[in-house]
Amino acid sequence: MDSHDVSWNRKDYQSVLQSIKQPTLIISIDSDVLYPPVEQQELVDLIPNAQLGLLKSSHGHDAFLIDMEALNEILVSFRKELDDVNKSKYS
Repeated sequence: MDSHDVSWNRKDYQSVLQSIKQPTLIISIDSDVLYPPVEQQELVDLIPNAQLGLLKSSHGHDAFLIDMEALNEILVSFRKELDDVNKSKYS
């Protein structure tokens, strides 16, 4: 799980995350003990234009595989938000 390092051969990971320009959705699962919400919030705090989507589930880390409808709602909402921003920006 710790084998992927976005800062490998670059600056520290905080600088790398701060360089992301795309709107970013970080999804956290409230019962995930492998990647707890506090870690996901750190990503949101470091990535400009990032937001947190919280998936509420009792299924822990596997919730994204089990609670697909709830996950889809978070994704669709984020996508709609992006579409609305782009429409107002370019119309």
